[in-house]
Amino acid sequence: MIRHLLAGAAALGLMAGVALAQGTAGSGTSTTTVTSNPNGGSMTSTTKQGTGWNGDPVTKKDTYKQGAAGSSETHAKTEMNPDSGGATTQSTTTTKP
Repeated sequence: MIRHLLAGAAALGLMAGVALAQGTAGSGTSTTTVTSNPNGGSMTSTTKQGTGWNGDPVTKKDTYKQGAAGSSETHAKTEMNPDSGGATTQSTTTTKP
């Protein structure tokens, strides 16, 4: 259990460092959630909202899951286009046994 907590804390530290390198002060918001379940699994999810290079709203979500069956990480980015009212989402998931 402690191992999962430490892994979550390490992932949070790495994500915070990346966020500082990419963002500028006052350019968006970030929310991180860390959860664990009784069978030893854990999940860390970070959602960042800000603006893209062109001023359009952008949401990035990084999710890290670890459990008895293995681990996975998902990275998703959604860019809104206010002119058309549409959105474009790119997502990548990596799973390890």
